Amino acid sequence: MKIDFEGEPDMKNYITRINGWGLRDKSHYMQHMIAEIAHQMGFQEMGIYRYYADNESYESLSSRLDGIIAGINRGDLVVCQFPTGNGRRFEHELVNRLKAYGGRIAIYIHELEALAREKKKDQIGEIAGLFNLAEVLIVQTYAMRSWLLEHGIQRNMKFVVQEMWDYTVQEPMLHTPSFKKEIYFTDNEGFAGMNSWNYAVPLKLYNVSANPGQNLQNLGEKEPCQMFSELSEGGFGLVWYRDEYSRQYMEQSSSFSLARYLAAGIPVIVPAEISHRAMIEVNHLGLVVNTLEEAAAAVERMIE
Repeated sequence: MKIDFEGEPDMKNYITRINGWGLRDKSHYMQHMIAEIAHQMGFQEMGIYRYYADNESYESLSSRLDGIIAGINRGDLVVCQFPTGNGRRFEHELVNRLKAYGGRIAIYIHELEALAREKKKDQIGEIAGLFNLAEVLIVQTYAMRSWLLEHGIQRNMKFVVQEMWDYTVQEPMLHTPSFKKEIYFTDNEGFAGMNSWNYAVPLKLYNVSANPGQNLQNLGEKEPCQMFSELSEGGFGLVWYRDEYSRQYMEQSSSFSLARYLAAGIPVIVPAEISHRAMIEVNHLGLVVNTLEEAAAAVERMIE
């Protein structure tokens, strides 16, 4: 469904952006990238500093929120990028304060914590209550939309389905990728089987520590632009799950790392359960495999 965000001629559009995370933090980078894209569409930034103070007094929180939304007028649209990292209480109070000032709310779901992390699944009701305060939910996939509707989201909720992350690129960062029998992994949470990698094809990791092993190399923590530039030199980009719960989440979410690899111009390696399987297969964007052993073997026997 396409949602028309236009309203009265003097209505303004805002999008939140978290500040205070390190530039290497994926959540920080994603929010800033989305905000920059929104700027090109005429949105103004509503900056939020990243802090976590769940025990902060109501008076202190109230003053902080008044400062954040000081420019809001009745009828303005605010796209809230969640989660903020500041806790559910902060997010509830932010949305409630915006609505009290007559703002219209769209929630851009970066990560559905109750679905992504097993220890958060008991918070489904609370999360649904927060999301139901919005006029529009921006979700990653149609599968995520269906899951939300099955877990407490009101039936008349409006949805925008993202389908895939955008990844903006500055031309000087790009190289012409060459054929390399090397596999790169950029998600800092690691993946199942990482520390037991013993295949002939080298596995190179960014932003994650790993036990030394055969053909396993830790490239360390890099600025996103530097990492992207190195990826665009060639190789294969790996998207994989860390456990059974994150494997199931892949069926309903969209991988930011996948967007980064494709923007860098390199083929990808993904598990069969990923939500973008059909797109990858139809457009010949990489390998869809069931195991890491299968992936390593396919790269090893591949010719340029």
